[in-house]
Amino acid sequence: MHIEKKRKVVVLVRRFITTGGAERYAVEVTRRIAMMHEVHVFAQEWTTEGNENISFHKIPKYFNSPRFLNALVYDFFTRRQIDASFEIVHSHERVRKFDLLTIHCPCFKTYITRKKLKISKWLAYLSAAISPRKIAYLWLEKIQFTENPQRLWLAVSNSVKANVQENYALPDENFRITYPGVSADFNKTRSESRSAGRLKLGIAENELAVLFVGSEFKRKGLDALLRGVALTRPAPFRLFVAGGGDSRSYESMAEQLGIKNQVVFLGLVSGIENLYALADIFILPTLNDPFGMSIIEAMASGLPVITSSALYNGCAETIRNGEALLLEHPQDPEQIANALNKLLDGNYRQELSRLGKALAQQITWENTASQTLAAYESVINAKST
Repeated sequence: MHIEKKRKVVVLVRRFITTGGAERYAVEVTRRIAMMHEVHVFAQEWTTEGNENISFHKIPKYFNSPRFLNALVYDFFTRRQIDASFEIVHSHERVRKFDLLTIHCPCFKTYITRKKLKISKWLAYLSAAISPRKIAYLWLEKIQFTENPQRLWLAVSNSVKANVQENYALPDENFRITYPGVSADFNKTRSESRSAGRLKLGIAENELAVLFVGSEFKRKGLDALLRGVALTRPAPFRLFVAGGGDSRSYESMAEQLGIKNQVVFLGLVSGIENLYALADIFILPTLNDPFGMSIIEAMASGLPVITSSALYNGCAETIRNGEALLLEHPQDPEQIANALNKLLDGNYRQELSRLGKALAQQITWENTASQTLAAYESVINAKST
């Protein structure tokens, strides 16, 4: 994208780190914007690669918990420290002062508006009225989503945008869709790391490695996945589960289902690209995901993918030409088992791998940054009129 003028930009993100989807999104986009503009990051925690063209500003952190108090502290200090010299304030957090807000997740208010019975909604409102945490989040959110012609909201998927509009009256023209991207690193061939990784995990040459990546096991659909794996016996594959969280109940479930030896829990893993390299199939039957960056990363790494449809998964909005096997009912173990059985066919795996990799090459962080920069210029133009 051609840049006519160097802008002075503030990026608001509490944790400028590469773990966590929203945090990594902020880091990837901010680093690319900093190649063209003067960028100041207001954060409570950050890590750098040593070549950052970014100025960091420390925001105090007085509370680890409750988290809502930290959100209020962050909002208070950023409002005080951001002055008129900054042309763009781009937030990834719940704050009141911003020009653009990247929305990474559904609205907090959804827990009320999705209640189907009137009595349930009434009770939800009552619980909010006596909860300092809920009051704080609903207050910040209402201010965030008050219509303002000089602001833009950048949603990471159409499903996130729809959720905001379900809860707050914001017009389409105030939104942009800026999907997460994938790093070029995932496109590299890793034959050496594949061999070493498979050897380390004891994966036989003729054995298929099915990979699941996600730290919130219940929300990511691990329950139904384990039941689906149990329906495929006997099958020439093992399921490798990577992600943080308490795995003990899922280990017990695997034992009860008779698949204890077919499931390996890896815990939190650094260098996730190496896991993609050693796997043969990627599966994520998520029940609620604003996007799900691991899906695109797996595709970029050449893995055939099984994942939930767009009803559950924002990433599936980008899948239009059979680039992945989509689960219309990710809670259904039989549907999961059928999808896994389909990918036992080597030719089909190869075709899905080809299609997925071609799609991933179009969904890049460079595109996300370019769309974000275009949004910056739109906001600056709106301010000047």
